[in-house]
Amino acid sequence: MQQRAPERAPVSIRPGSVSAGPGPGEKRSAQMRFRKSGTASRAMPVIRKIMPTELPLYRAHLLRLDRADRHARFAGTLSDEAVERHCAAIDWGRTVILGAFEDGALRGAVELCGDRALWPEQAEFGISIESGMQGKGVGSTLVRRILIVARNRGIRHIHMICLSENIRMRALARRYGGRLAPEGDETIALFELPPPDQFSIALEALEEGSGAFNSILSGNTVAPRLSTPPRQRLAA
Repeated sequence: MQQRAPERAPVSIRPGSVSAGPGPGEKRSAQMRFRKSGTASRAMPVIRKIMPTELPLYRAHLLRLDRADRHARFAGTLSDEAVERHCAAIDWGRTVILGAFEDGALRGAVELCGDRALWPEQAEFGISIESGMQGKGVGSTLVRRILIVARNRGIRHIHMICLSENIRMRALARRYGGRLAPEGDETIALFELPPPDQFSIALEALEEGSGAFNSILSGNTVAPRLSTPPRQRLAA
């Protein structure tokens, strides 16, 4: 579940359905029950965009990945120094990162990057999930959300690279309409996205607002900035 390591990349980062939720009172009661049982954040991780000022959280997350997960993320073995260089090279003007937070700590992320000047309407993404968060649907949610983000920014062609042995990520790509193209030890998942419409834009705004609200409830110190998806550039 990764993008290639930075030195192999054409861009800098190579390195469902919606249902009505419970009402405010039900949310409050559920939150109290979760807090009492100690399972709130495990059951409901907060998904939201990561701000540039939160880069240290993203760097710490990538550095926590074990050897296998780091290899899966970058299609190669990266040292801590290489991971830090990758983070330092992130261009926030053409990058969007969604994070999954548990107990205020970033435990999973998907990084989307494109370059309108060199690759119009194209982008790629890489996903990283810490071992303790795997198998809980976090990866599926992050992929679904990042495809909406890409669509709303005029991206029509997007790809993800995973190890050919990563059966879970290959199945996840197929679930969201990805076409798999094996290339030796790696498999490229290609996604064709439709143009944005009122529904996709409203959905992103709704989920971004929900993430900001849940982030405040969970006690995160940084309140995410809400924004309308721009069409002129990739980042939001």
